[in-house]
Amino acid sequence: MTELRIPFNTPFKDVLARVGIVRGEVPPHLVLFAEQGERVLAEVRAMVESDEMAADKGEAFRQLLVDAAARILCHPIVASNNYLKRFAQGVTPAQAKQEIQQFSVFALQFDVAQAKLMANAPSLEAYQERLNVLLNEKGIPYKDGFEGELTGKWNYNTVHFTWLLNMAEGLGLKFEELAKVRIGHQGTRQFVECVFDTYASEDQNVAQGASFGVENWAANNLWTPWIAGMRKLNETLPKPVNLGYLTYHESEEKHHSQSTIDELFENFQEPWFDAERFLEGAERILTNGVQAYYTSQLERLPEKDDTWPKNVVEPRAFDPYSLPRLVGAGAVV
Repeated sequence: MTELRIPFNTPFKDVLARVGIVRGEVPPHLVLFAEQGERVLAEVRAMVESDEMAADKGEAFRQLLVDAAARILCHPIVASNNYLKRFAQGVTPAQAKQEIQQFSVFALQFDVAQAKLMANAPSLEAYQERLNVLLNEKGIPYKDGFEGELTGKWNYNTVHFTWLLNMAEGLGLKFEELAKVRIGHQGTRQFVECVFDTYASEDQNVAQGASFGVENWAANNLWTPWIAGMRKLNETLPKPVNLGYLTYHESEEKHHSQSTIDELFENFQEPWFDAERFLEGAERILTNGVQAYYTSQLERLPEKDDTWPKNVVEPRAFDPYSLPRLVGAGAVV
């Protein structure tokens, strides 16, 4: 495998270009990650310079960021979700109904996975953080909007699934037609099982990888195109569908994505961290879970005409395993 020496102070977006991930302008699915990568690498460089971190450890983390960009952020379902691109252009009520119905299965079953993740927490701090996420989903708001301390005040109207119900009712769906695994298409059920096997895994590397994969999929290519398509649909309806569930989570994911790379750096410094297991966990949930879900959605889509794509994703633009490896912290070309 080719080795490449790039000075350790090279801006991260330039590193991505040198190894062949970015070709020309930074693509939309990498813009946020490139910014986050540079921010955390500035911290790593300072730690290396002050001898708080060994140079080879700093170089290993930079390589991990490159691998994450190649294998997670450039995964086809994140980089080229053709289904959602077309959804954003406008949908029929029947198509919107299928999307919310199938997504409701994942959404409510995700709470079960979150409970399992909490039960598998490796430390008291991790347990408390995961508990807060679950309690927030179930109706106790954060004091600061999207993270931190909880208010301690529960309200049925702040349960996330309540917002999803409000949206579903606007499409004519009843509670009995939502969230149950039995109503899921094959890809939806596969997504749920994959979430249980990866996100809620007892292997902390797999679980953290799956969490990173889900968060970056959601932040880069989920809520925004979904909202765009629903807003176009609302323009045609006598009574608009309530989109509060979508708009809240769009704002939440944009906020969460800022912390995913910081969490990765924290995990990287733990003695249990295994980079390859982390990357495998992320890839598994994106391929066997998210991509399987959207493939099923496209195959079962009602009222589908020839404006819809034949394939849910485009092939990878490059082979992530063929990229050169970085060697030598601070090395000069």
